[in-house]
Amino acid sequence: MRRLIAVTALAAVGLGGAGCTSGAKSSAAPTSSPSASPSASASPSADPRAQAICDDLRTNVLDVDAKAFGTELGKMIVARTQGNKAEEARTQQAAIDKLHGISGKLRGHAGEATDPALKTALTGSADNLDQLAADTNNFTSLDALDKVGQTTQKYAAATGSISEYCA
Repeated sequence: MRRLIAVTALAAVGLGGAGCTSGAKSSAAPTSSPSASPSASASPSADPRAQAICDDLRTNVLDVDAKAFGTELGKMIVARTQGNKAEEARTQQAAIDKLHGISGKLRGHAGEATDPALKTALTGSADNLDQLAADTNNFTSLDALDKVGQTTQKYAAATGSISEYCA
């Protein structure tokens, strides 16, 4: 049980920090759209919803949701090391579902945004998270904490556009 708590805490902390880092780029994750410049603070009148969207992203998506994803990764590794195939499959699916849930939230915000740069950052990050969720090799290869770190880097790269915009 202590191992589960340690793995989960480390994964969640890594993801929490990864989502808030604006410069974390990795070639391991796809980037289907160009990075948006942090124009939210430069031209706040461009999109009256930009600040509220960025606040929600920081508070919920890049913090709470990212930590929940990290928690599922930690549980998956523990189940794998214990040889519990059923729990491993359940937590892997929960992690994938969390990524799809996050991308859905980003797409929802893209529908509200009027600033083209914000829309591009949101939809690009959502596309990247869906691609990360579809990378089953990424999940099946997770068997140690260092590999969780690699996945957190992929998550950070996938959400890099929106992190930069909202910085």
